[in-house]
Amino acid sequence: MSYIVLDVGGTNVRFALTSATGVAGTTLSDISMMKCADFGSIDDAIAAYLSRLNAVTIAKIEAVAIAVAAAVNTDIVDVTNNHWVFEKRQLFDRLSAGEVQFHKLKIDRLLVINDFTAQALAQSNPHGTGNVQLLEGVSDDHAPLLVIGPGTGLGVSALIPSAGGLIPLEGEGGHVSFSPRSDGERDLDAFMRQRNSHLTAEHFVCGAGLENIHAFLRITTKRELDSGPDHLTAPEIGEKALAEDGMCRDAVRMMFGIFGTVIADNVLSMGCWRGVVIAGGIVPKLAPLIADSPFTDRFRNTGLTTDLLSAVPVWLCVDPYAGLSGGAIALENKHLRPRSLTR
Repeated sequence: MSYIVLDVGGTNVRFALTSATGVAGTTLSDISMMKCADFGSIDDAIAAYLSRLNAVTIAKIEAVAIAVAAAVNTDIVDVTNNHWVFEKRQLFDRLSAGEVQFHKLKIDRLLVINDFTAQALAQSNPHGTGNVQLLEGVSDDHAPLLVIGPGTGLGVSALIPSAGGLIPLEGEGGHVSFSPRSDGERDLDAFMRQRNSHLTAEHFVCGAGLENIHAFLRITTKRELDSGPDHLTAPEIGEKALAEDGMCRDAVRMMFGIFGTVIADNVLSMGCWRGVVIAGGIVPKLAPLIADSPFTDRFRNTGLTTDLLSAVPVWLCVDPYAGLSGGAIALENKHLRPRSLTR
């Protein structure tokens, strides 16, 4: 038998098949990535993926795991930074009914989890998953592991070790209140408060956050106001930042500084002395700029807790399919199994 796993973000949805072997997530096949904007609903995207599989393969699928960038503690899932909204029970009923739209798929189980819970589950061994070490340290293997990262939004999760296996945390840590630490960040805070009464970490540490920082620098420093487009997208800012010194690189540096503080706050809040894995789509692309940013200083130097954070290792996940692997592992995780919908 096999599983379908989905990794639903604000921009893209990834699909894969994996075998239900007790070590799910180690082997993925039939991987496909689609733009969420190309589909009116998650149902349409699932139907499109199934159309690429043959009837024999579909007949062997017994469960679906959906890792989604959203809060998942209620039946209704409203995808953050995305137009998709779905009801878990209604979706399960349709996927288990053998409908023609879903190519007569009949699953026995559906599990919906937060996308960064899946990212965390893919990091059960941060030393051995192809991660790149950014900062050295000494892991406390009895402590939680933080998994965090910016993409379309800012995802946060953690893995807690227990006698019964790893327990993944599902939260919305990207939406904690923004805490500026420098004069420039206080100016950024004041600038953004003209548009938003409540500012969160995600307003600055994600694709749209990078655009916010760039707009702040462009307007308040009056640089390049008379040349170039009025607005640059996050990929355009990243591309220019990697190519040359200037305002785009300054925006990336500021984002990395803020990100360092966000990570430190999460490590301290949850006692993640095992380490930190940075996931998501943005940091791997901009990694060459980390060393010349305030990131390390802002993560390590936190006053009374500097000694604690100086010992915490930091890795960068460069696997674009980690969310799919983690989604498959979630179906085998006994702490999450009661959350599954079944017939």
